[in-house]
Formats: sequence, C-alpha cells, structure tokens
Amino acid sequence: MPHLALPAAAHKAPAVDRGRAESLLFIAPYADESISDVKVLFDAHGRVRYADERPSDRCVDGYLWERWEGTQTGGQRWSEHHPERQRHVMRQPPRCGGCSGGADLNERGMLWLLNANAGTEQLTFPRDIITATPPMCVPDAHRALRFCRVLREGFIAVRARVAEPIGVKGTVYSPSAPPQEDQLVLFDDSRMDRVVARQVILKLYDAEQDTTPLPAGDGEGHDRLQPHDALVGRRHG
Repeated sequence: MPHLALPAAAHKAPAVDRGRAESLLFIAPYADESISDVKVLFDAHGRVRYADERPSDRCVDGYLWERWEGTQTGGQRWSEHHPERQRHVMRQPPRCGGCSGGADLNERGMLWLLNANAGTEQLTFPRDIITATPPMCVPDAHRALRFCRVLREGFIAVRARVAEPIGVKGTVYSPSAPPQEDQLVLFDDSRMDRVVARQVILKLYDAEQDTTPLPAGDGEGHDRLQPHDALVGRRHG
C-alpha cells in the first residue's frame, strides 16, 4: 500500500514579461503553462511517484520530474525555467537556453550569463560555480540582457570549459513532514528517491570571468549592445 504524501507544491508564477512576442526564450514558460496538480505518493521502497504516473514523468535516469500542463501561448516569464525544456538544454554538452542550439564557445569555454549582486564584485576567478542556468549563444545573450529583468538588475559573464551535471533542484518529500521546496539534491544523495525535480544543476569547473565586449548581433533582428556594454556585471538603470 503506497503512503500518501502531499500534493505537488505549486510555485507562484512571476509576472509575465510583456511585449516579447518575437523574442522567445526556449526555456522560459508561457503564461498558459503551469505545474500540474498531481498527488505525490511513496511506493513500497520509499520512492516518490505520481498517483497517475506516466513514462514522461521520469528522465532516463529514473528520477521523477515536475509535470507541467498548458499551451505555449501568452507572454513568457523570462526569469523562470520550464522543467522539461531546462532539462533538454542541460544535456551533455549543454545547449543555449535561448534557442536550444549551440552555445557560444571559444578557447576559454562556453559562455554563461549569471545574475549578480553586491557580493559578486568580491569573487575571485577562476572558481567553480554551481548553477541551474544554461549557457547562451551570442544573439540570445543580447536578447537576454535586454529583456530579462533579473539580468538587468545585475549580471556577470563567465566561461567554462567543463560543465558537469551534479544534481537537481526540486521539492523533497517525506512521509512524516511537510515538503521542502527549492532543495539542492546531489545525484549521490539518498534524497534523490524522494525529490520531485524541477531543474538540472551544473557545476562549472574553473570558470573564468569574461570582461570582453559582447560581439555585435547577427543582423537578423537581434538587439545589439554598444561596445562599452562589456560583460562585467554592469547594472542597468
């Protein structure tokens, strides 16, 4: 007899980013997409499962993922990740989160744009970084810096030659306690059997800060930054 856990945790969706009908981000959920209201159970071995589980609810490694429903219509929420599409671009090698194509790559590695805060200026490089953010190609980096509110509040660009999936972030369930949201669970953690995953987590090894100007767009309608808009965590007004 399976043990009853609590319903899947519902995450409050951020406000939709308006005016971007032609500036779509592959991993961003749409206004008409949301997490499904499904019951989470425990099987006889103490592993989480859905009451009406489908093959698509688990990844190839057998871990349970958030199930979403709805259609790709309405505005997009650029500061959020759709679990299935985020997982798709985090496969090896990681793909661009904007278009799901190849990420920008040079001799220093792939390009990542990460949100920054006051403490970021104190960081030293190279350093290892843990992130749920996929890399970007140059045209989509332009678009992200223009349209993503989180990056406009502060960003830093880094490059890494090696990016390894090390775990997931999601909701950890227990037969005897409330679910714990936004938990980082490494692949070798016993809690992997009790987590409903929402994001793949990568570890960027020996990441280096990229302070060079972002190259111009590709001439196909992508937004351009001026040469002084170097990738150094500059704050926009």
